[in-house]
Amino acid sequence: MDYYKLSKEPLKAAISNKEHGLYRMSVSMSTLAIDLLLKSVLYRIEPTHDLMMGHNHAGIVTFIENIYSKKDDVRQTAKLSRKYFKDSRYSRSENLSVFTEELADKFISYTKLIKDYVDIDCQATLNDLQKKFTKKQ
Repeated sequence: MDYYKLSKEPLKAAISNKEHGLYRMSVSMSTLAIDLLLKSVLYRIEPTHDLMMGHNHAGIVTFIENIYSKKDDVRQTAKLSRKYFKDSRYSRSENLSVFTEELADKFISYTKLIKDYVDIDCQATLNDLQKKFTKKQ
């Protein structure tokens, strides 16, 4: 499964939803894009890891940091993303006022931050690719 490629659609949806005033859905789509971006790295490292089955963004980042660089802003973003992953989907009507244009903008920026982290800091090395594509005997 190409999680990285799949992340493009929710990012576009986040931008479109924000432009149409659907701020809760914009945040929701941003958190989904973050989920897929982080899983694209996890899947490359260890495709059968238990974290692939949930949405523990902070846990995925912690696992990724065992191999790639640690960044405080990425950790903080992962924590916020996990919180809003649930909150944006299962909000009570009294919580809807939390989802503002400003919050939607922040989450689109957070998604781009995670994408940059995946693209730059978590690039697949030759070693990673050999490990992934070498047949086990």
